[in-house]
Amino acid sequence: MKADSGNMPVIDIHLAEMAGWRALLSKAQFVAKVELHTMLEEYLVRMLYRTTRPPASKSHGQPFDHQQATLGQPIEDAEDLRAIGDHCLLFVGLFPEQAIGRDMPISYFVKVGQAAYQEFGQYAREPVFWMLSEFFVEVMDVLHTLREVEHEDPCIDALNAYQLWHDTGSTHAWTMLRRITSALPGEDQSTALH
Repeated sequence: MKADSGNMPVIDIHLAEMAGWRALLSKAQFVAKVELHTMLEEYLVRMLYRTTRPPASKSHGQPFDHQQATLGQPIEDAEDLRAIGDHCLLFVGLFPEQAIGRDMPISYFVKVGQAAYQEFGQYAREPVFWMLSEFFVEVMDVLHTLREVEHEDPCIDALNAYQLWHDTGSTHAWTMLRRITSALPGEDQSTALH
């Protein structure tokens, strides 16, 4: 807190919101039994804070079209790669029903997000983007858990959980399937490579 000229304390909302996101992510990691690297956690906190704030300018206020950005459109700026990675991560982690509603498998957006972060990491030469590409599925699992902890409902249905587990090796999807039924294939039958 800071004091203004009238000696009234001024609460820094920015810090309070960042602390709130950090606390939610910590709780989700604990519940998911996943420990993200501190660099990944810090990036996620800042990304979640940035995306839940009102847009600062008109250019940032434009809605992001995931399909247009991921279906063969040319990339004009390397920063677009980071934006695609961020949006795919938010899309699959917090709003998977949006992908499902577009008749697209969630794993499609996982692969696009991983590729975007990997390519941006080569451009930016910052290790956090390589880590985001490599641990995209684990980060998605934490975001799924965060959403379920907050809303107390599964964020994907059994069929999409199976497909996500099969395509990406998602631990969260596997755990969800185990809660629903014991009639499952062997855990080693996922086609995903980590």
